[in-house]
Amino acid sequence: MKKKNIQKMAFIDPYGKNVKEIKNFIHKVVDELLNRVSNAEKFPPLPKKMKNFGKFNLNDLPISESKILKQIRFIIDNSMNASNPYYLGHMDSLPTTMSIIGDIICSTINNNMLSKETAPILTEIEEKVTTNLANKFNLGQDSGGIMLSGGSLSNIQAIALARNRILGSFEKGLIGLKRKPYIFTSEESHTSIQKAAMVLGLGTNSVVPIQTNKDGKIKISNLDKSIRQKINDNGFPFCIIATAGTTVTGSIDNLDEVSKVANKYKLWMHTDAVYGGALIFSNKYKNKLNGIENSDSISFNPQKWLHITKTCSVLLLKNKKYFYSDFFTPLPYVIKNKEEYHRGEITLQGTRYPDVLKLWLSLQHLGNFSYSEIIENSFKYTNLLKKKLLQINNIKIACEPQMNILCFRLEPKNKDLDDKDLINLNFQKFLFNKHNIFFSVVKYNNVKWLRAVLLNPFFNLKHIKKICIAISEFTKENKILKSIKFND
Repeated sequence: MKKKNIQKMAFIDPYGKNVKEIKNFIHKVVDELLNRVSNAEKFPPLPKKMKNFGKFNLNDLPISESKILKQIRFIIDNSMNASNPYYLGHMDSLPTTMSIIGDIICSTINNNMLSKETAPILTEIEEKVTTNLANKFNLGQDSGGIMLSGGSLSNIQAIALARNRILGSFEKGLIGLKRKPYIFTSEESHTSIQKAAMVLGLGTNSVVPIQTNKDGKIKISNLDKSIRQKINDNGFPFCIIATAGTTVTGSIDNLDEVSKVANKYKLWMHTDAVYGGALIFSNKYKNKLNGIENSDSISFNPQKWLHITKTCSVLLLKNKKYFYSDFFTPLPYVIKNKEEYHRGEITLQGTRYPDVLKLWLSLQHLGNFSYSEIIENSFKYTNLLKKKLLQINNIKIACEPQMNILCFRLEPKNKDLDDKDLINLNFQKFLFNKHNIFFSVVKYNNVKWLRAVLLNPFFNLKHIKKICIAISEFTKENKILKSIKFND
């Protein structure tokens, strides 16, 4: 490739000299993407075989745009196909049109959410959106928030704020503490809680897992008992983490009761609503989050049930002043007014992608009304899928679904079958390999379950029928399960 051609396509010329060529290439890429996404059900939810990885070795010499386009096609063909309604395994779904548009805009203008001078209008939009969300969760007039790249980072910063506020460790750290600090959370809470404890110098053994009930909710009596025990053992409980939407079953802790315990012992209450926080947009189901308004902090991921492109996470505080009193680190290389703070001074990240634009555009485009409808449809089809599955002999569900997540498994009554987990692993593989239906496999109550996450807004009765037919076919074909019969 000649040097002249490299210069012609390497960047968008600020004087417009290569607009035609850039536009032509972008159109070709968009055509490839739209062909895949608009025909999503024709392609498997996940690639079944991947090979020819040698083509991704880095080159000393540049390659042509036509070869780049071939590589792009290969990447699209071998990526997760979340737009397929039969992709049911994880908390991923097709993104809103406006969040795709937002990504295109953000990648092109390349602003940095570090400061107002590196992202002027987007900083203002982020402050407005996070304040509006804090108000939506009814956190009060002093509330506010920031955006981070993923729920794990939101949880880490929330626990860092709790640590700094309650333990007074902003400057001096944990050195000199006479009592070991403890965090209390559900045994079904997200692994990011342990990660946070590790990176914040608390140690993973500072996280005390509390037993859950048959519905996957934290046992309040056990929580209270465990806190008292640590206090009696000269421990220093400082934080309770409630979960609004556990990763495996979608269970929601009793947030009202958790907040009473937190208030009783004067502990920081953080609610991990990374998944379930979207319920606040549903007029019918937002009552499932009753008590969340008592949280000191909330983490929420619009990248999940609001269908925003990854990544998009929000951390909200009841008292936004804690961002400044307990996390503020000044930036010496940007100008600001005397009473002003830059977002990069109060967030875990410095440079940040402008995730807020794709969220704001989607909220503008869909509004609360449409999001409420999407969420309520998810409940409708989750309940219908549960009903149809339970009509099949030997299908068992892990617990009553509290949102749009349903865990189920085959429980053959044949006493000679010892390894029922293996049967369910084969069950999952059969559904994927033969019918392009993808459920993830999760462990809950020490056994393996197939997990369905009904996020795709195009999922409907047609898909439920095919799932039930495929299950029937598996049991009829599998010799080990030949004694199992299905209801008509």
